[in-house]
Amino acid sequence: MHRLLLLIAILVAAYAGYPYLTLYWLDQALLNDDREALEQLVDFPQVRADLKAEMQDQVLDKAAEIKEKRPILGTFGAALTKLVAPGLVDSSVDGMVTPEAILNNPTVVEHRENNKSFVDFITYAFFTAPTRFIFDLKDPQKPDSPTVTAVMTLDGFRWRVVGVEVPPLEQLLSKVP
Repeated sequence: MHRLLLLIAILVAAYAGYPYLTLYWLDQALLNDDREALEQLVDFPQVRADLKAEMQDQVLDKAAEIKEKRPILGTFGAALTKLVAPGLVDSSVDGMVTPEAILNNPTVVEHRENNKSFVDFITYAFFTAPTRFIFDLKDPQKPDSPTVTAVMTLDGFRWRVVGVEVPPLEQLLSKVP
């Protein structure tokens, strides 16, 4: 009986620690410029699809908000946004959410050159469901930088990043110089 309880405790501890080990592997993939490992840890097609939908919704919601405030100009702007925004968002996300773009990001390159872990970017990491784990990322050098939430799910026997939740556009755009 004691052995069974010990085995159960070990399995629960291993399960609970596995997403944190995956975060370590992500960190190592970035620091070692390991594209193959990054592709195994991140479902890039799913992240792109998720991010495109989220960003398009935000852009269209903002256009609708402007349309309510300025009916004549807003109507034209909303129509133009519905026409142009999906293509712009899609092409932007397609270019930014690739293993190459992530590995060549200036912040990633700087950390790689200094062999400095990304652990200080993580402000929160925990389960939201038995097969869903989120972690919040924020630039520790810029206290007013927006928080980005990454979502991992259990895919078979491994955890993978499958989504990114970005802050509202106003928060993102207010940080652009």
